[in-house]
Amino acid sequence: MKKISILLLYMLLISELYAQDQPMQQAFASSYTMEKAGNYAGAAQAISNIYNPQSYECNLRLGYLKYMMGTYAEASGYYQKAIELMPYAIEPRLGKVLPLAALGKWDDVMAMYVAILKNDPKNSAVNYKLGYIYYTRKQYTQAYKCFEKVVNLYPFDYDALLMYAWTNYRLGKLKEAKLLFQKVLLASPADKSALEGLSLIK
Repeated sequence: MKKISILLLYMLLISELYAQDQPMQQAFASSYTMEKAGNYAGAAQAISNIYNPQSYECNLRLGYLKYMMGTYAEASGYYQKAIELMPYAIEPRLGKVLPLAALGKWDDVMAMYVAILKNDPKNSAVNYKLGYIYYTRKQYTQAYKCFEKVVNLYPFDYDALLMYAWTNYRLGKLKEAKLLFQKVLLASPADKSALEGLSLIK
């Protein structure tokens, strides 16, 4: 009898939770439909109608939609709320990079990438992007560390090999740069950038 009561109580609890979730599920479904039609404002409004500041999913969704609407400061704010709700999550930080980059806040973008790598040090995409920013800023030693990680994980990745080759060249590691440029040519025969790099190495 006790088992039946506990099972019944459990079923009632699940039913109640499902009923509470239904408005949110409907709002998200409606939001996706409007997004597919290109109506980002409507898609955002559907979520705003049921918005709960303690909902990670609502904040993440609104961060993306506000970014797509071009309201970058708002987007960044929603992504930040999602980060605060789930401090170890990678996706809201990757999301927040988009409006920060659109606003030209590159120091904040770099800080976000560094924060991601603390939780996920082998994230090849983030290592590559952070390395590229370092490279464009002529911070070649920092760029080297990032590209080295990517190439160790993906030894035949074209983009990583090419940037690692150029970084070695900038650091005066000409022997290593030459070998890397030659590897790039295996991945992309007659690659202009690799050939240019080789032409600079006497």
